[in-house]
Amino acid sequence: MSAPEQAEGSAASDALRNALGVLRRRWPVMLGVLVACIGVAVYKHHSTPKSYDASSSVSFQTGTLSGAALQVSSSGSSEPQREADTEVLVCHSPAVADAVRAQLHVRSSTSELLEEVKCEAAANANVLNITATSSQPTYAAELANAFAQQYIAFRARSQLSGLTSSQAKLEQQVAELPAGSSERLSLQQSLQRLEEAKAVAGSGANIIGQATPPGSPTGMTLTTTLLIAVLVALAIAFTLVFLLETLDRRVKSVEEFEREYRLSALTVVPQNAFRVRRAADRQELLEPYRILRSALEFASVTRQLDTLLVTSANSSEGKTTVAIDLAHAVALTGRETVLMELDLRRPTFAKHFELHTRRGLTDVLTGAGRIEEVLLEPFEGLPNLSVLPSGRIPQNPSELLSSPRIAEVISELVTEEGIVIVDAPPLNPVADTQILLNNEAIHATLLVARVGQTTRDDARRARGILERHMVNPIGVVVTGAHEAHRYGYAAYSSDAAELEVGAAPPAHRLKTDGLRL
Repeated sequence: MSAPEQAEGSAASDALRNALGVLRRRWPVMLGVLVACIGVAVYKHHSTPKSYDASSSVSFQTGTLSGAALQVSSSGSSEPQREADTEVLVCHSPAVADAVRAQLHVRSSTSELLEEVKCEAAANANVLNITATSSQPTYAAELANAFAQQYIAFRARSQLSGLTSSQAKLEQQVAELPAGSSERLSLQQSLQRLEEAKAVAGSGANIIGQATPPGSPTGMTLTTTLLIAVLVALAIAFTLVFLLETLDRRVKSVEEFEREYRLSALTVVPQNAFRVRRAADRQELLEPYRILRSALEFASVTRQLDTLLVTSANSSEGKTTVAIDLAHAVALTGRETVLMELDLRRPTFAKHFELHTRRGLTDVLTGAGRIEEVLLEPFEGLPNLSVLPSGRIPQNPSELLSSPRIAEVISELVTEEGIVIVDAPPLNPVADTQILLNNEAIHATLLVARVGQTTRDDARRARGILERHMVNPIGVVVTGAHEAHRYGYAAYSSDAAELEVGAAPPAHRLKTDGLRL
């Protein structure tokens, strides 16, 4: 496969993965819209009054009986559509409706009856289709049949009236002609034909289809209603999800973080790793940090990594937890590790390690104490891990971090085979970390980004800050992932911790063994 084809396949795979990710995140919205639309559809289907349609059919002949009797061609015979429209108007006329009211003895007004009935001419046939609509199927059939009957009766009366009028005119003409004349004889023959036509008046229209009570109401069935509701719900849901995704600026995937920061994701920390507050209780949750530790060891082949600054774009992205648990994972290999708290505005080491001292880095910077007096060993049985807490919160943290003494302290903490991990403030809100990025004692930076919290704008501002300083970031640690199984962490047990040097104090190991038994 060529490189362009591979790139195209990769792009298609990423697009599909992103689409599935959107569905996983937004399924409550889609489910809510689906349930709402189905509920409204079912309610409307059951609450809407049912109506029934019944239809009868009547065939009719064009022309007039008087014209046929007198052997005169109809002037309208060449316009069948006009004649059909005339018959429709006759069928749906108030005169026919009044006759139907009298036949059925109903209380409905003439206009109400006409609203319940529809007359249409069939295409290419002299047939009228009469459809009656009612909430009662029996009444709908009776109404359609009554209109058909009264239409025929009205048509017969109209024809008889026309014959009678023609007969009266002929009789007057006959009376004015002399007896025995040929013209008088012809008119008398016409009168005879008119008399014969009167006998068959009304036979030009016949009911060819009786209306019967319908067995089911008109309109859509419940199944059809539900199908349409589902289609409408999906259209609304996808539109709503598209709008939400367009307006939502939060980064929601590891791949998106890599694109925004232009860095590789070194590890992904599941959300459950942040549910445990105390660092000592997170021993079973260090697997992502072992992966991160391996990535850092690989990177140290080409660059100096004895001091590592851990930061993030904004607060609450998990940088302090990452710094602490990374230091723990590194110390488990036997390497000298110092964890340094340089977030002087919101220090949290005291909560993670349950420290009861207020002394720390600020005492060293102000000359109120020495480094060895404030360094602590948070874990019993792990003496190669030391913690330097921030100490009292100063009034001028930025100025304190810009002092040359910071570089001296970091240099004093670095050993030949050891590492100093610095928990720094976030990049965007304050200038503290930007000051540290210009410190020559800091050799590498590690970014922490949280899924569903860091926005694209936050990531781009943070990336711009990093590009303006001399310390190049190694990569990004993505936190807050809810798909731990995707990265394989759920398959790991705590056995890997026992293979490391100083994995846990004896008491903790005995407790773990007891749980396994």
